[in-house]
Amino acid sequence: MFFISHLENGCSGVFVMVVSSRSPKILWRVVGTNGTLQIERGFQGQHGYLVSLYDANGQCKSSFFPFIGVTEELKAFFNDVSENTLKKGSQFVPEHRLSFVEGARDVALLEAMLESGSRQGKQVQVKKF
Repeated sequence: MFFISHLENGCSGVFVMVVSSRSPKILWRVVGTNGTLQIERGFQGQHGYLVSLYDANGQCKSSFFPFIGVTEELKAFFNDVSENTLKKGSQFVPEHRLSFVEGARDVALLEAMLESGSRQGKQVQVKKF
């Protein structure tokens, strides 16, 4: 799967996913005027993500993050449930990443990627939420 993106702020990106190989590969790269961010899953046979930030001068800072599945998301979800139980009413502020809007944005992006693929790579506008 290959997906090209053009963000509202002028940045361009590419998403590449290969699943028909012995070691599935996912690569996400966003290029901006001040540098490039690249996230690569399955780096050199390691189970995790290599995150590389290239500045405008070409200098690179990279960090490797082991893949832990959805552990952090589940922790945030359980924390929100616990906090909401303890803090009744308007005092509770949920984790932003777990909002319905963020979930809808994720689904809209996946939907646009699949639609673009079914239309032989034609440009598709992602629904805004």
